[in-house]
Amino acid sequence: MNIAMTGLQDELARQTGPMSPRQRARVQSHAQDGADQLSALGVEDTLWIEAVAHHHSAAAGPLQDLPPGTRLARLIQRADIFAARLSPRRLRPAMSATAAARATYLDEHQAPDVAGAAIIKALGIYPPGCYVQLASGELGVVLKRGARANEPRVASVIGRSRTPLGDPIIRDTRLKAHEIKGGVAPKDVRVRVPVAKLLSMVH
Repeated sequence: MNIAMTGLQDELARQTGPMSPRQRARVQSHAQDGADQLSALGVEDTLWIEAVAHHHSAAAGPLQDLPPGTRLARLIQRADIFAARLSPRRLRPAMSATAAARATYLDEHQAPDVAGAAIIKALGIYPPGCYVQLASGELGVVLKRGARANEPRVASVIGRSRTPLGDPIIRDTRLKAHEIKGGVAPKDVRVRVPVAKLLSMVH
């Protein structure tokens, strides 16, 4: 969807000031530019092309009332919002998972959004990779969605004394002692997370 602005995304992630008029113009045109670029590269799937072309302009509303390409574009749009809120830039920190989920779930008019709700249902309120505060006082990393949207599989990485744990520990968030109390923004996590160990604990 962002094939026409991959280089610009890297620029925006690094810069400390607001977008320039040139950058803003590229952002505003990148959806159609991307669709044109995919066509030029030989993509002939009309659903794919239409979804990319409209992924910033698909309006809110019942998904079943939209043509297939626009319906897919709306889903991409809400997923894009979710990912953007979770991604830090030098100009602004990443949101907590709960704040990002709220931004995805509510549409432009602050009403529940069908496409956003579908994404939250699939990923859970706390998507894999985000940080959460547990009732025990520990801080954990979400590994995968659980049976319920608010009960994902979590590995604690920081103990209740705020010191890093030697090894991540799986916690059952269905239990009162380890239930999730809220999301934690990445900027508030001051430890290096053992990614390889966490990946081995996903299954």
